[in-house]
Amino acid sequence: MTQNDAKKRILQVLAHGRSNTHHIYQQSNLDDEVVPEVLAQLCASGLVTEVDRGLYSITPAGLDRLDHDYPSEAGFLTTTEVIHDTPTIKTIRLHGDRQIVETQVDDESVTMLADALYEVLTGTHAEDEITEALKEFLNR
Repeated sequence: MTQNDAKKRILQVLAHGRSNTHHIYQQSNLDDEVVPEVLAQLCASGLVTEVDRGLYSITPAGLDRLDHDYPSEAGFLTTTEVIHDTPTIKTIRLHGDRQIVETQVDDESVTMLADALYEVLTGTHAEDEITEALKEFLNR
């Protein structure tokens, strides 16, 4: 495998969001010795940035190097907005510390969004906290 192949694999992993070195090893299938070396090269060339010790993020220049589009990443969520497009379609605008991204939901996809939120909350909150947060949300 060439250095360019290794760089491309790491950029592809980071195009899906911030990753630590362990996650990059797992997702890129690169050797433990190769990843730190390639990350250093990508950081030096401005294609990747180390946002925290051992936590990396792709830069806009890094995204431009890839051969197809990857989803935009808002970063850590700061605020949200719900835009009422039509009675059955809503746009959710997520303001993050990096940028703003939007997603549209309808009657069918709102269930997928709720499932994703539930999955996140079950990893960080007790069941009664989730129930209380959802009740508060529904009573707005």
